[in-house]
Amino acid sequence: MASESVPNPRIPAQKQRFFALLGIGKSPVRTVDEQLEEIARTSRIYTPTIARRLGQPHHSPAVEDVFQDALAKLTKRLKEEGGPPVGNIHAYMRAICFTCAMDELRRVKARAEVLLGDNTTALDARENVLLDDSGVYYADIRAELGTLLSELEHKALYYTAVQDFTAERTGELMDISASSVSKALRRARTKIARHRPDLGQDS
Repeated sequence: MASESVPNPRIPAQKQRFFALLGIGKSPVRTVDEQLEEIARTSRIYTPTIARRLGQPHHSPAVEDVFQDALAKLTKRLKEEGGPPVGNIHAYMRAICFTCAMDELRRVKARAEVLLGDNTTALDARENVLLDDSGVYYADIRAELGTLLSELEHKALYYTAVQDFTAERTGELMDISASSVSKALRRARTKIARHRPDLGQDS
């Protein structure tokens, strides 16, 4: 018995465009809530973009904070009355994540300037962290570090040990090289280790 010829399943581009005009083959229109649920469910697609921009691990608190900020902005945008439609929601979310990550970098830099200057009233929950195995919390000795360390050493310690940025990202924020950050960090840790018995005694 002769085998029957199987028609080519590929649809020519011209017909695809024609079908698109008729709405044939299009995915059903999803509600805003369904789109947001998909974005939240596939967060792992967006966290690498944020982590690379921040120079932090994918599962760090800062990356999660930025993702939630981006998700809130996307929610507001999708629920706007009379706003233009979002064509590619995934591309749009990636753009929002990038923008929010840049905003976070600016906030951290501004916060460092405040914390390391005269006004030390603003403290973030992430700043109550242990400095390696020293057994001392940064928040408890922040004021003492202001006199013990140089401004360069204190900023290097703050960005890397407290905010968990890489030396490369810290260098960008401080306008110095990554090697200079590492050297300043080593000097800071040496001073902290030398004065460890006296640190935090007044807190």
